[in-house]
Amino acid sequence: MEDAVRIVVLLVVVGIIWGLRRMYLFPRGWAFAFSRQYADNREDLAQARWRVRELERQGERQVSSARSELAAHRARYDKKIDALEHRIAALRNPGTGERLARLGDVTLFEHLLTVEDEAGTHSIPLAGLAVRFDTGQRNHSIYLTRANGQLVRAKYPHHPPAADEHEQRFDEDQVRDFAVDIENAVARENSFRARIPQQLTQAQEDLARARKDTAAQDEASEHLSQVESRHRDDPRRKEAHVALENARERWKDLTGHFPPQ
Repeated sequence: MEDAVRIVVLLVVVGIIWGLRRMYLFPRGWAFAFSRQYADNREDLAQARWRVRELERQGERQVSSARSELAAHRARYDKKIDALEHRIAALRNPGTGERLARLGDVTLFEHLLTVEDEAGTHSIPLAGLAVRFDTGQRNHSIYLTRANGQLVRAKYPHHPPAADEHEQRFDEDQVRDFAVDIENAVARENSFRARIPQQLTQAQEDLARARKDTAAQDEASEHLSQVESRHRDDPRRKEAHVALENARERWKDLTGHFPPQ
């Protein structure tokens, strides 16, 4: 029962809104808005309105399509420029790269390694790094010699601890394998660094060409201008607006009230 009441109320509200809108579109009272006597007059005004709105919608769809086309070309252009700029930035500063391995206080990345000690964490570039493994009575050691000659020692205890010690212990093969991982990463990094100048030059040339390549954008922009101009100057649109104004004038002559567009 309550649902039925709600439906009735809703229909009444919709009917009231429809009626008020109709009286707004065809002003001067109930008879002019609803009576059959003035049906032809209402149809004359409604058709003139429909013609204007239909031509406006057609033109707006065409303009919107041209704008979307231009936006798509601009987005592709910006994406290409951004990709090349990021490529150049990555060549100039490749950062740490992917994490490859870790053993003890040393973490190996694609372009550098980090060593943790009491003073904090230190980064060591792989380019030009010399790696040497050594073993002693208490520790295995990996000696890392930077390109500038500075030496860093990473220690890996292997002597059996006392029963109350919790310090991690490393076997020789484990440390040797890690040293080999570092040497291989250094070889890859040296090769990567050797290729950077040529790759950077190529990327900069590609970027310069890409920035100049605006033909697709220019063509889409010109197409948009033509579509906007065609819509703005469309004689059918102008005729439809004149016809609507004439229909409104006829309604005013009939009722004394000027209807909305």
